[in-house]
Amino acid sequence: MTPVIEEKLPLLPTTPGVYLMKDAHGEIIYIGKAVNLRNRVRGYFTGPAADNHLASSVLRSAAKDMEWIVTHTEVEALILEANLIRKHVPKYNVDLKDDKHYPYIRVTMSEDFPRLLVTRQADKRGKDLYFGPYTNSRAMRNIIQFLNKTFRIRDCDLKLPSPEPLRACLSYHIGRCDAPCAHLVSSEDYRKGVEEAVLLLRGRSGQLRGDLEKAMREAAANQHYEEAGRIRDQLRDLETVQERQRVDLGSDQDPKDLIAVRRAGKVGSVVVLEVRDGFLSDRKQFEVSIPLEQDEDIVITEFLKSYYLGRKQGEIPREILLSHPTLEEEHMEALLRELRGAPVTLEVPQRGEKRKQVDLSLANADIQLTEYLARRERRNRQNYMVTALQEDLGLPSTPNRIEGFDISHLSGTDTVASQVVFVDGKPKKQDYRHYNVKTVDGIDDFASMHEIVSRRLRRLKEEAKPMPDLILVDGGKGQLHAAMQALKEQNCEEVPILGLAKRLEEIFLPNQEESILLPKTSAALRLLQQVRDEAHRFAITFQRSKRKAHLSESWLDEVPGIGEKTKFKLIRAFKSPLKIKEASLEELTQVLGKSVAKKLMEYRE
Repeated sequence: MTPVIEEKLPLLPTTPGVYLMKDAHGEIIYIGKAVNLRNRVRGYFTGPAADNHLASSVLRSAAKDMEWIVTHTEVEALILEANLIRKHVPKYNVDLKDDKHYPYIRVTMSEDFPRLLVTRQADKRGKDLYFGPYTNSRAMRNIIQFLNKTFRIRDCDLKLPSPEPLRACLSYHIGRCDAPCAHLVSSEDYRKGVEEAVLLLRGRSGQLRGDLEKAMREAAANQHYEEAGRIRDQLRDLETVQERQRVDLGSDQDPKDLIAVRRAGKVGSVVVLEVRDGFLSDRKQFEVSIPLEQDEDIVITEFLKSYYLGRKQGEIPREILLSHPTLEEEHMEALLRELRGAPVTLEVPQRGEKRKQVDLSLANADIQLTEYLARRERRNRQNYMVTALQEDLGLPSTPNRIEGFDISHLSGTDTVASQVVFVDGKPKKQDYRHYNVKTVDGIDDFASMHEIVSRRLRRLKEEAKPMPDLILVDGGKGQLHAAMQALKEQNCEEVPILGLAKRLEEIFLPNQEESILLPKTSAALRLLQQVRDEAHRFAITFQRSKRKAHLSESWLDEVPGIGEKTKFKLIRAFKSPLKIKEASLEELTQVLGKSVAKKLMEYRE
């Protein structure tokens, strides 16, 4: 315990509030709330619990200072804690890692003719409506496509209403839009379809079904049979979607959320199943970081605050079924009641239909946790390959960023080079680069490698960007020496570099006569091979694209009966347009056949 904290402990009030623990740099590392601030915070630093509890021992060691904010009630403390955690994202709080990256469906109710859009930012202060977040972006886009088609919602980005009618697009002619751009539908009539889509997004499919059935009967009674048929098709589409969502949820039709958590060490999975009108309307899953390895009751409590805070009243159901009890259930229900504007019940069912429903959410959480752990293991494996590379080759630092280079040409023509980048053992394709070799004529891989590495280093220096942790060139001593010369000329000799020759997978290091042969099972060798092979693939792809472009502009285009396939046959056989011109009739006949070869010879003459 630091002197600063020891001095502040007696000053803590006995009222509800929020406490903020800070590290030596003043960064907030943990935020918590308490009914009695003095009792709660002192528990981290004094008494037997401080010695036996992981969270207490970690925070007691890491915390160097603290602050607190007093509130009137426990519910106010809950809301303040959740808002502060969302703002500061402290290191040791339970972190709903990926929620901020998931997309939402935005219904642009602020427009006269609203649209359904995808957004990553949900600003719920305006007129627009937001639904989500959706963890399955493909399913979300399928929902938008279904709603646009079923309720004839426009998918264009025109600013409407337009001063003058525009020409209706294809969507109108195939019955997927009522063409507000052409002034063929009023804003009021158009919005009816949007409101029906919103009902479905809110999970109120029962109400939507009833409204559509009523409208269909009225249209038929008024002999508007085409309109009645259109509504009938909407009902069929709605039934199809519901059949896909149908899950054995018993006889209970009340709207509810089923929330389950599974934990393994410092990682956990939380799954939310939204049940509306007896149907499973949506599933959301979240990877949760649990740095202090808190128990499930703490995880689910933190999740509830993070998940529901900021949602509109209609988005919080009357009943929430949980896999584990929350801390201070009474206060949590009071918070949710305040957010919903109506009573909310939290329940951990032990038997019956409700227990079966929670077991379904737990089964989903188990599957999701297994996937998260497998993904984490793959990441650890990649990190291990990077670390093994440093250790096996005695590199001065961990090669987190590796840049690989390769040269490619076709019989001395169209010489190109590639630069690929691996960060933490994985390709970073947005940093890949192609190069046209400018200063080298004919076949000279060494000079080409010297040019390309020089240009890359010069560019990094001009843009004041950091140098790679390791440069890998495809080749042996010759390519390595050429790249080392480039390093020397650019005053970058401190950058680690090596060559990997393909025949025996020999590794060549600067100033070492003998090559290194790592075991074929070596993690370090596998990483180098991945970088080398990716650089080779990227270079070959670019070289072929250039070759194809040159062929498309060839004099062969003027020869009757010579198409793309024939040109490729010729270039494969003779390597260059010049050698094609010099080939004899017999040589051309072997490649093209007598008739086409004769045409080519006649054209040459």
